[in-house]
Amino acid sequence: MEEVLVFGHKNPDTDSICSSIAMANLRKKQGLNVIPCRLGEINRETKFVLDKVGVKVPKLLKTVSAQITDLSYVEKSTVSTQDSIKEALDLMTKENFSSLPVIDTDGYFKTMLSISDIANTYLEIDYSDLFSKYSTTYENLKEALDGEVISGVYPKGEITSNLKEVSELESMEKGDIIITTSLTDGIDKSIQAGAKVVIVCCKKGDFISPRVTSECAIMLVRHSFVKSISLISQSISVGGILNTEKVFFNFNKEDFLNEIKGIMKDASQTNFPVLEDDGKVYGTIRTKHLIDFHRKKVILVDHNEFSQSVEGIQDAQILEVVDHHKFANFQTNEATKIRTEPVGCTSTIIYGLYKEAKIEPDEKTALLMLSAILSDTLLFKSPTCTAKDVEVTKELGKFAKIEDIEKYGMEMLIAGTSMSKENMKEIINQDKKVFPIGDMEIAVAQINTVQIKELEDRKTEIKKEIEHEIGKYGYSLFIFVVTDIINSNSLLFVYGKEIDLVQNAFRKDVVDNEVLLENVVSRKKQIIPFLMTAAQNI
Repeated sequence: MEEVLVFGHKNPDTDSICSSIAMANLRKKQGLNVIPCRLGEINRETKFVLDKVGVKVPKLLKTVSAQITDLSYVEKSTVSTQDSIKEALDLMTKENFSSLPVIDTDGYFKTMLSISDIANTYLEIDYSDLFSKYSTTYENLKEALDGEVISGVYPKGEITSNLKEVSELESMEKGDIIITTSLTDGIDKSIQAGAKVVIVCCKKGDFISPRVTSECAIMLVRHSFVKSISLISQSISVGGILNTEKVFFNFNKEDFLNEIKGIMKDASQTNFPVLEDDGKVYGTIRTKHLIDFHRKKVILVDHNEFSQSVEGIQDAQILEVVDHHKFANFQTNEATKIRTEPVGCTSTIIYGLYKEAKIEPDEKTALLMLSAILSDTLLFKSPTCTAKDVEVTKELGKFAKIEDIEKYGMEMLIAGTSMSKENMKEIINQDKKVFPIGDMEIAVAQINTVQIKELEDRKTEIKKEIEHEIGKYGYSLFIFVVTDIINSNSLLFVYGKEIDLVQNAFRKDVVDNEVLLENVVSRKKQIIPFLMTAAQNI
């Protein structure tokens, strides 16, 4: 069954992770193969929840960009070093490929064989020293000639003798291969001279009397003498004409299409070998194959903006979106199932999907969704919290067997807020979102705490890290929101060239890069809308 990936936004919070797992569990119960994922490292609060529930951290998803393994067509044909160049040429003609990968006897990639390699070999061939200059086997010889052994035991393995015409018997050595016509005299002389194999060229309809001998194999070939000589040249083993000094671009089957397009476009070769991790051949691709690929199927929860999603999201097929945020810059190539509601948490919506499907969440899944709602609504103190969030929390509490929801919620929030020893880069990027407002890009990072002084005392570190972020990404404004979940206030650390925007938005002066906003806890409802309004009035 095809895999479907479900995930929340970058810098995942508790809602993003718990909603991904809960959504995956719901769709699994409905028969889909859904895998919950994450787009970054989990925070302390989320770790507390997962440990409490006893659920593993979802797998880290770095990209959903199309890979070579997603291509609708990959040529799987290969030629072996032991194959004849006739076999190789026939295969290239059949598959309409100008070159194919060559594998050794163990199946590992050696190099590429092209039609031009075969053509150049034909130009250089002198059949008189054919088998001394080029290696091949008796099996390849018989196959190339489509010969029929009518007498004697045909040898096996590598050919180490010479090829002679019957007129050259004087120079023949015992064990050589003789090619002749259907004249009985020539066959007899060849046998008497100690030939190992006599190739008898006999067109269809001609008669030949079988010669009985145990030491010499007589092989009947239904071609003219001249045609037979040409076919013998094609019996040469591929391994005997390889130019191992040639350099070819080769790819791994897990390589991303957007990374190899440029290489393929600029390279002189037209066919590109693709290898497995162990060095064996996965297949061969051309540039034209890159336009047709199977798109990875995904479900987005707790976000919809591509800038907040996984790398390569434009290559994926978005089956569903479940979100409680505004929609912006969202576009798909096909109809998509969208479920959005103005509630405080994505898990509130997902619980509604459980009820509509008449599926009761198990105890663990219920606790995950309950934790997500308590986290996103800051124990119902956030202005984003709705009556529906509170109602759903009560219902989930029964499934999760949590008697004192407030007590559990405070325990969870406190577990995730101690940051005195946390790395400042990780703190600031823990829940950072970037918003395009007019011609500006504004980054707003937010963390919740019960000990706001811990971060006030680290202002020098905050300044250094934020200025580094601005220099790296070119943000017009960076706002670091430290929310006191006990007193429902937020301390903003503000840096960038558009600090006036904050002062205009909240009618408060930013002093020494700080401003305290009382009764402000929601980035979505109490910060971003005011910034957008202020930007429009510039």
